Amino acid sequence: MTIDLTNIPPDFKVLASGVRGPEGPAIDSKGQLHVVSSEDAAIFRVSDDGELTEIISTGGRPNGLVFNSKGDMFVADAKLKAILKIDSDGKSETFAEEYEGTAFGGPNDLCFLPNGDLLFTDPVRRPYPDPAISPVYRVTPEGKVSAFANELAYPNGIAVSIDGTRVYVSESRAQRLVAFTVDDSGHLLDQQLIRRFREPGKPDGLAIDVDGNILQSLPGIRAIAYINVDGKLLDLYHLPDWAPANIAFGGSDMKTVFVCGSAQNSIYQFRHPVAGAPLY
Repeated sequence: MTIDLTNIPPDFKVLASGVRGPEGPAIDSKGQLHVVSSEDAAIFRVSDDGELTEIISTGGRPNGLVFNSKGDMFVADAKLKAILKIDSDGKSETFAEEYEGTAFGGPNDLCFLPNGDLLFTDPVRRPYPDPAISPVYRVTPEGKVSAFANELAYPNGIAVSIDGTRVYVSESRAQRLVAFTVDDSGHLLDQQLIRRFREPGKPDGLAIDVDGNILQSLPGIRAIAYINVDGKLLDLYHLPDWAPANIAFGGSDMKTVFVCGSAQNSIYQFRHPVAGAPLY
């Protein structure tokens, strides 16, 4: 007997295809979706009907994207081992590339704290079964780099709660989602385990809605878990062929979820009953 585990999210569709190694995604201050092609080093703007417009090439291997309130784009580039800053005119510069004289391992994903500091994951890309113990870094608007959290097993996706008091990080090789409580200055106070996923989930990107619940991608099982702040599973979206990686809320009401899926080099979208919040 064949058991059908497919659970398609509401109003699911393929928005765009042909993006090799799609990552990102991120919404700018005008509500426009942007994604990267990590394989082709390109950053694209995606229209509502799925038309792709190349904005810039980093020349490396871009991964995470985020915009600040001024409209500047920040890119985590694993090959260049740097955080890039790209202004609204397309001018690119290196925003951060080292900590205390040591080069980054390969930045992956990033987000802003309410005070304007940028956080990013920097996993060491060692092959399995190495746990790839790695840090999360913080960069001030002036470019000063400091360590935010250490000794995480391949820190991958990262997001901040709506009220700015918690930072969520996916540990891909520990199969965990953890949360860090931060004070008004963004300094780490404590760490909490939210949920441990069964192998081979490989938690990757995540997004948070205004109720504080979390969409966590699990590309290892081709699913997105919808969980609450205590880690309780509320739903599990699963399609056999989409391999979801990074996630972002967007659309005019912030209830559209955009998903980058590497298995088909596609950008998907579906509707969520609760709005998300901008990432800046």
